[in-house]
Amino acid sequence: MKNTRLKELDVLRAFAFIFVVEQHTMGGYFNIKGISYFYYEIFKFVYTLAKPAVAAFLCISGIVISYSYLKNFSLKKYYIKKLSYIFIPYILWSIVYMNYFKKHINVPNLCMQVLSGDASYHLWYMGMIVRLFIYLPVILWISRKIHSQSFYLRLSVFITVAISYYEVSKYQNIISDKIIHFIFNNPTEIQMKIINISPFFWFLYFIMGIYIALNYEIFKKTVLKFKILVIIIYIGLFTYAYLNEMNIMPFIISLYLLYFVFSILAWYVISVILSSKTITYSIFNFFGKYSFGSYLSHVLLIQSILKIIMFKYRIRDWLAVGIILWISSCIVNTILIKAISHIPYGHFITGNKQKSYIEMIKSINIKRVVETVKRSF
Repeated sequence: MKNTRLKELDVLRAFAFIFVVEQHTMGGYFNIKGISYFYYEIFKFVYTLAKPAVAAFLCISGIVISYSYLKNFSLKKYYIKKLSYIFIPYILWSIVYMNYFKKHINVPNLCMQVLSGDASYHLWYMGMIVRLFIYLPVILWISRKIHSQSFYLRLSVFITVAISYYEVSKYQNIISDKIIHFIFNNPTEIQMKIINISPFFWFLYFIMGIYIALNYEIFKKTVLKFKILVIIIYIGLFTYAYLNEMNIMPFIISLYLLYFVFSILAWYVISVILSSKTITYSIFNFFGKYSFGSYLSHVLLIQSILKIIMFKYRIRDWLAVGIILWISSCIVNTILIKAISHIPYGHFITGNKQKSYIEMIKSINIKRVVETVKRSF
């Protein structure tokens, strides 16, 4: 028996993808010299809004994987699926980016690029998440054991995890440096990156997703019951995060961690509302469905679209460039990934298996089409 589809997560995944693209388009435009202070404020505002995107992706992964394998878990099927739909697409796109950025391609270098996510600046997330997927079965086994215990024990474990993550985040640079020099005598830049992108520095959001999945109905009911409070707290934390980005308020790690957590909760509430509307769900589901392949490929497309905007159409207003690049990259990239998904074995490129064009043509009932055409005349 299949689990009920969590439509709100399709919408939340779409938001996470859209926010990632924002960070890689107009997200860094506040660094451009000579822009007006008004533009600087806008770029910082949108960047702050999009900043929790990676945390959201991790939380969604924790929910979806735990929810999917809650009752039936086959180790063999799990690794085969991850190999086909995650690892192979990631390796292929790493090779594409290594070629695009003119990096030397050989097996040892490719392995290091894959481990570090260094083939392109956005692939650090993949270098982190693939490691998490490798030892995920162990995490799920431990999670299920804890979930079978009393409520107070489960709560105590989660509080301990949250406090531990706070301490890890607080001393991340020191911990990372100690591990690097313990493992490597004279670490290279890539070796340092392999450690710096460790899932250990992001574990809170994934474990949060597992806890949500194991208590999904209670979680959803509770969050929606207090949705107004969640939104108010989120707005307050967003205001703090924005003022911190503007160097008006000091960096307080506990507030920033809470901002990431409440960003996930607030956008979850919004996603639940949007998923109940057929049209809005269809739109966001389109982006969410192909978000993995779009994530892998979007940087390549951004480079091409940016050249068209700036050199063909000669648009020089940075706000206009950023908005056009952001929107067009999301739309065009998703359409391209959908198209590639319908090519035979296209899932090895996109991570999304769809009917091939040949299968789609074969499934057309020619007789019914002819009859429909005849009736129309």
